Amino acid sequence: MASIIDISDKIDLAFFKKSGNEFEDFIVRFYKIDYPELLAVKPQGSKGDGANDGYLSNELLLQVYAPQKLDAKSAIEKIEHDFYRAKSEKWNFKEWHFVVNDKFNNIHKEIHQKMDELKKLNPAIIIKLRDSETLKNMIIDLLQNNRLKVFILLNIDKDISEFNNFEQVEQVIESISKEKAIRGFSDKNFKNFSKEIFLPDGIKKLEINIEDKDTFKQFGAYLEKSKEVIEEYKEQIGLDLFEDVGEYIIKEYEKYSNSFKAEESLSKTFNALYGKLEDDRNLETALWVIIAYYFDICDIGEIK
Repeated sequence: MASIIDISDKIDLAFFKKSGNEFEDFIVRFYKIDYPELLAVKPQGSKGDGANDGYLSNELLLQVYAPQKLDAKSAIEKIEHDFYRAKSEKWNFKEWHFVVNDKFNNIHKEIHQKMDELKKLNPAIIIKLRDSETLKNMIIDLLQNNRLKVFILLNIDKDISEFNNFEQVEQVIESISKEKAIRGFSDKNFKNFSKEIFLPDGIKKLEINIEDKDTFKQFGAYLEKSKEVIEEYKEQIGLDLFEDVGEYIIKEYEKYSNSFKAEESLSKTFNALYGKLEDDRNLETALWVIIAYYFDICDIGEIK
């Protein structure tokens, strides 16, 4: 697995780089990992968004605040305005989260006191303040069961169009090939992957299997890149080794596919395979490219 320190650095970078609408979008995407039905609220002209940045009816309402510089007076005014505006707009929520990007500088005590005041005056609503440190810990806690979604959240802006690192692809394949399960294969009664071709519309296969739009976008980019990278290098890798690794990846995926949806099965497959690599985040892209390649040409996921 990538180290917690490595992931922590990526989270820190996201918080330091993002503000305003960009941070709001980041937070809504993050919350959707834990609340898949949560919806972003689009502003409507002069009416705005009704003091609602993310909404799960009858459950949760988010208000995100990411100023260039946080000061207590402005934050308190926004808390007061947005909470009572949300109530007056007749949104149906049991829990209200005020999310602040304080860039790990800690929240002024006056802001905490204002939140305490709201809680006392509105005991029927669960009111929570989420600062950068709290949010960071929440993201890390999601890793165990949602590694693919967290990976995509932290890499959504990453451009892989120039990825062409054969050495990293080769390193990943050689590492997987050392597994006892591969060394123990006694027959070759499985697909000859060296002769397999890409589906005429691999993206259509993604549409059938992947529901989350961010996962679809990111994994689609890996799939397209895999056509270029793997096709160019698979003979250099060695066709026997190429077939063995393909069989192993399919078997790993099948461990989960009967119990989980495709995107979660892919995530668990990634977790299992990445755990066998050196702790090097530069190998993450190479591994996703390899998994995407076999996803496209093999019987992974449904085809309609």
